[in-house]
Amino acid sequence: MGALEYASPRPLNKINLIGRPHQRGDLESRLAIEFDALERSLAAKAFDELRSAGFIVPTFSDIAAPADWVVITDAGGDVLKRKVLDDLDEALLNVNPNLLEIRRGAWAALNAAHPDSIRQAKHSARELIDQVLKEGVSDEEICSEPGFQPDPNCSSGITRRMRMKRLMRKHRGDVSDSDLKVAEEAGDFVLAIDEKLKAAAHSRSAPVHAEVRESLEIAEKMLRRLLVPRSAAT
Repeated sequence: MGALEYASPRPLNKINLIGRPHQRGDLESRLAIEFDALERSLAAKAFDELRSAGFIVPTFSDIAAPADWVVITDAGGDVLKRKVLDDLDEALLNVNPNLLEIRRGAWAALNAAHPDSIRQAKHSARELIDQVLKEGVSDEEICSEPGFQPDPNCSSGITRRMRMKRLMRKHRGDVSDSDLKVAEEAGDFVLAIDEKLKAAAHSRSAPVHAEVRESLEIAEKMLRRLLVPRSAAT
């Protein structure tokens, strides 16, 4: 979107931005790289997603390709300025800005679709959850909760459920038992997928792309239940 902000209010064309084989686009020139077929496909997908999200809008001024000439919107400009794409980004930023890098790095690795990059992405869902639980609430905060009783079955006396409840109260303002149950089950699912992929780590087969994607999607749904107020949740 930086190219569109720089060009504003002049519209730019999708193909001129992402380029084509043997014809570099504006993005390639700005980044000083040359896309391969997969990277160009991802750039096209990103363009369409930005348009669907309302961060860029078509001008419909061109007869041949009315939807492909676009300008950046105020919302798109705000995204560039704040580097926050959605409600979950906003929530993660409030916990720790480094969490945004974990989230984006996970999806970038998954979308690269190479075996090594998928391996890089496979533990990211679990890492994102672990880091949110670690960074989002301290042991002291949990221990200071009215009626706190250490759980004798864990060494710290603090369970994952306790952390989730405190996170939900801290960031959403209330605790929903139904949402907490969904978040717990989602967390169990992510952990199960991670353990399954770990068990297959010594085999020659690459991690299953669909399972890694599902794990990331479920992790994000879980974190929305914990961090995003219901009035703002998508």
